Amino acid sequence: MKQIHIVGTGPRTGTTLLAEAMSTCFNIDLSTEHEDNLFFRPKKHADILLTKHPADLFVIWPSLIVDPELYVICLIRDPRDSVVSRHNKNKTVYWSTLRYWQYFYPQVQKYQKHPRFIPVIYEDFVKKPDEIQRQIQSQIPCLQSNHLFSEYHLHANPSEESKKALKEFRPIDAKGIGNWQNHLPRIKQQIQLHGDITPSLIDLGYEPDNSWLSQLDTVEAYQGSSHVEEYFSHAEIKSRTKFKYKEALKRFLASKKIIDRLV
Repeated sequence: MKQIHIVGTGPRTGTTLLAEAMSTCFNIDLSTEHEDNLFFRPKKHADILLTKHPADLFVIWPSLIVDPELYVICLIRDPRDSVVSRHNKNKTVYWSTLRYWQYFYPQVQKYQKHPRFIPVIYEDFVKKPDEIQRQIQSQIPCLQSNHLFSEYHLHANPSEESKKALKEFRPIDAKGIGNWQNHLPRIKQQIQLHGDITPSLIDLGYEPDNSWLSQLDTVEAYQGSSHVEEYFSHAEIKSRTKFKYKEALKRFLASKKIIDRLV
């Protein structure tokens, strides 16, 4: 069974939208309704399984190394837009924080040379969905398309949980890009709490230099809280990562049994 697992550089990075587009526009025989982590095992056989869990950058690396049937797509979104995004489950607070970016972006840099780790820039996805569809298909040869990403909304049937995450069901569009500029107090708060992110913004082409920070000079920092905890505790990281080697071992042994049957 081939598995395509979608992760992100944190919550609110477009993983739900990409998962819905892929399950609708490619011939994928089994996809989970909303979120299942890398450890998910389907109850029925599937030639191609599509799963997604935004925070699974914590656990994917050992499995990616040992399982030749595993492909990981990673959504990378401007972290400033991610941390000002709200979720339909709780519209009264900002959902995510820069803790994910500061922890995950170094992981992305480390993984991106692996041939089955596929970085996708969110802004490219929403601006040029069909081009990104072709890119994904070229890197995952088993995929066959039946619709264009740009027309996914005409054919999709998202779950209720996915509808909540998507806010509204509509064609793929780029209208959320740059929304952080309408929430400068929030950005200032997050920079004060988590540190400057300018080097990574320059690295990804979001900014040419550090001059964008001048927009925060006369702004008072937002004083509210976020839906998620502001920082990762040692205990949380340990809890999130504790099964990653066990999962890789399971995948290795499963692959070995298949090889033994073929020999």
